Amino acid sequence: MSVANPTFSQIRAQVAAIRKKMPQARTIGIRSTGRWTGELRNQEGAETYLVQQCDSPLALRQALRLPMDGQTTKILLTPLEDGELSDDIRVRLAKRCLFQIDAWQIVRTLFQAHAVDPRLTRHGWIADALLESVPPEGYPAARGAFLDAETAWPLLLGQKLGLSTDSPDLTALLRWSITPDAIGLWKCQSDQFRRAVTDWLADKAGPVAGVLLPAMAGWDHTDAVPLGLVAGVLFAPDVGGRLDKAIGKLEGVYLDNQSPPADLMQSWGAAATEVVRAIRHTDADRSRQLLVRADTLLQEFGATGFAHLSNTSPAGFDQRLTKFGQLLAEVVQQQAWSSVGKLKSALDGIRAHDHALRDNRRLERAEMALRLVRWLAGQGMAGPGPHSLAEAAEGHLTEGGFVDWARLTLRAGDPLGTLSEAYARLFAAVTEVRERQAEQFARFLVDWTATGSQGDEVLPVERILTEVVAPLAAERSVLVIVIDGMSVAVGRELLADLLQKEWLPLAEPGRAHNRAGIAALPSVTEFSRTSLLCGKLQPGNGDIERVGFAEHPALLKHSRANNPPILFHKASLQKAEDSGLARDVREAIQSSHRKVVGVVVNAVDDFLAKGDQLDVSWSQDKLHIVPALLHEARIAGRLVVLLSDHGHVLDAQTVQRAPEGAPEASGARWKPTVGQAHPDEFAVRGSRVTIPGQQLTAPWSERIRYGGKQHGYHGGLSPQEMVVPIMVLSSTDKLPEGWQLQPVDLPLWWDESLSPTPTVAQPTPKLKPQKPLPTGKLFDLEVEAELAVMPTAKSEKSGWIAQLLKSPVYEQQQSLAARGLRDPTVVERFIQALDDRGGKITMLALARVLSLPEMRVAGMLAQLIRLLNVDGYQVVSHDVASSTVELNRDLLLKQFDLVEE
Repeated sequence: MSVANPTFSQIRAQVAAIRKKMPQARTIGIRSTGRWTGELRNQEGAETYLVQQCDSPLALRQALRLPMDGQTTKILLTPLEDGELSDDIRVRLAKRCLFQIDAWQIVRTLFQAHAVDPRLTRHGWIADALLESVPPEGYPAARGAFLDAETAWPLLLGQKLGLSTDSPDLTALLRWSITPDAIGLWKCQSDQFRRAVTDWLADKAGPVAGVLLPAMAGWDHTDAVPLGLVAGVLFAPDVGGRLDKAIGKLEGVYLDNQSPPADLMQSWGAAATEVVRAIRHTDADRSRQLLVRADTLLQEFGATGFAHLSNTSPAGFDQRLTKFGQLLAEVVQQQAWSSVGKLKSALDGIRAHDHALRDNRRLERAEMALRLVRWLAGQGMAGPGPHSLAEAAEGHLTEGGFVDWARLTLRAGDPLGTLSEAYARLFAAVTEVRERQAEQFARFLVDWTATGSQGDEVLPVERILTEVVAPLAAERSVLVIVIDGMSVAVGRELLADLLQKEWLPLAEPGRAHNRAGIAALPSVTEFSRTSLLCGKLQPGNGDIERVGFAEHPALLKHSRANNPPILFHKASLQKAEDSGLARDVREAIQSSHRKVVGVVVNAVDDFLAKGDQLDVSWSQDKLHIVPALLHEARIAGRLVVLLSDHGHVLDAQTVQRAPEGAPEASGARWKPTVGQAHPDEFAVRGSRVTIPGQQLTAPWSERIRYGGKQHGYHGGLSPQEMVVPIMVLSSTDKLPEGWQLQPVDLPLWWDESLSPTPTVAQPTPKLKPQKPLPTGKLFDLEVEAELAVMPTAKSEKSGWIAQLLKSPVYEQQQSLAARGLRDPTVVERFIQALDDRGGKITMLALARVLSLPEMRVAGMLAQLIRLLNVDGYQVVSHDVASSTVELNRDLLLKQFDLVEE
């Protein structure tokens, strides 16, 4: 096609096409019926183009005589035919002829194509558009010498709109729409270009493009993504016509009164959600701006109250939390602790929202609230309670610490008043129960102290180094980390974090978990920490602790003569020349000659002394120096023993009570015994009371203090202050003799997956009679822990499992397994647990069933899968994404040849 008035873009493209075959061409004649009306001299990069209009042979000869340098190309435009040119003119032109300007012919040459897609040639302007923007390096050669639309359109979209993608799907279109120039570039294009682009993208990206692109020409904001997010709310399946007015506003203001079908608008919403999620980490500010704009549009349309239907809306996240708070307030007010169904559904909605990832502390508080409701529900079915200090201390260690972890998480409240008030009410309800338990514990403690503190079921702090650390040091080097003031609640939270760092918890020989330690009296650093580190009851300071630790008889017994136990306090842990761990501390831990190294970390105690209300989530990183200590211990192959000298209570509207007698002899939570104790106090006497006279008075209630206001206190008789956690950790599978991996010991109410879910009994097909179960061991991997969660006795329901264990196929599978479980009852309990839960169980619940640490259950599961998946059939499957295990019972019965045809 000839162009009436040639443009410089066409001329330059024609020159580029000629040079593909004649790179040295510098004088080029072009026949054109249109006239050149532009400048004589045209610059393009480093090259100059001289373009002259020559209407006669004389004009051609004159133009040919004009001088030019090596960077200049001379283009002569003429209406003459080739036959009208004399030989003296021809010989000086490239290829000795005139070239015809044919846009599509030039395009074919530039793309080295023999043919062009009819979907392109039906739009004559596309050739000119391609010629206007030839890249310096030229266009890539068309595949198969055929220039198709799938090649040309992405080039055009990139050149004209900045939409660079080989796959123009809806998410790519929406991502382009949020670029700063997208609206301006789109609006400045011609109508024919916009119509053609809309048709092309509607075919490739879907019908949403056919609605979106025409509307964008009238917008002033890049609202394609925010409007998509809004569409996800307005057209949600649950709306049911309640937002027709808002939809009308959207269509009238932003969609040129178009009324797209609901499924199309839902697709728009899904793609917009995908876009904001995709840029959340790469461009957080932009993601936030889009979400805020979407909420503004919801308000503009009068639909803010439905923001909770969105998984991305910030306002919707608050609405979901508010709903949770309303339901929680009802449960607490009515004390309907067993009515958790709606509360759990509301929490699931919070978890599903994108903001739960960035506001994970708010999500954590909601989860803790649901856990506490489940715990309160169980209190109505609780037994008579503990009968001794040992039972009370163990109860605090195995359950009370979890309750306090959850309860104290609620103290910070929430920015939403409704939810914050609900948390406060739940906190008060749980605290009332904990107060009764604290009083009971303190009574046992008073009696136990008065009668000489006998027995082995709890460990007084002064015996911990002798009975825990020294036996470990007999086999392995040990790092003792004393976290001053660490309560059981803090210890539980810290341990949960450490287990994610692949540290393995160990339990004392013959026990499922370690015994509880009991602080000295009063339960403060001066008395209890010194007693712990010296191995005998006495007050003291850091100097006395260092000497006592180094001279501890039981530790010295397993130390080399020139390398006694060594203890580092806060001032020694960091030096000016080392921003991390001090060199002498590192060297001590790394030394193979130093069997016992001790470190005192004051992070928790320092936290208690602060007056500001901080919301702290306890992890190793919050303890600053602890990550470096654990790193060095891992490298050195040391066992780690995490200890505390005492616990603490946090300030929750405590009441100050002036101590009777001499205030200077009192602490924040203890005082010398003078007169009659108040109802919330006990007087305690005995050899473990380390102040003169061996008697003191202290509150069992966490609501009383004698000193000034702080963030937290210690010195009292509550289990939160008196029970000391003892955590032994290993970074390898090499365990000390008699010690074993500590199994998952989460309370059943902590995670809903831990409790068996009642299911409708599944009918078992008629089973074939089988021969007796063969004798002999199934596998050689040790699983010594008692599997106490699932019943050992076979019930009617598990009769088919007994048949499975007797089947010939099982016997064959058993003989093929090289490694695995020693006790075949583990297989029975595994299958029984799955069957009790309708065929599906979480990895956490499975760990509890098998009495293993969660991080070790994957290895056990691999052995069970190898045993039960006959011929590769998926009898047992593991979904890593959801951390669940599923049993196909019908397939199992078939594969093990248990059912009759």
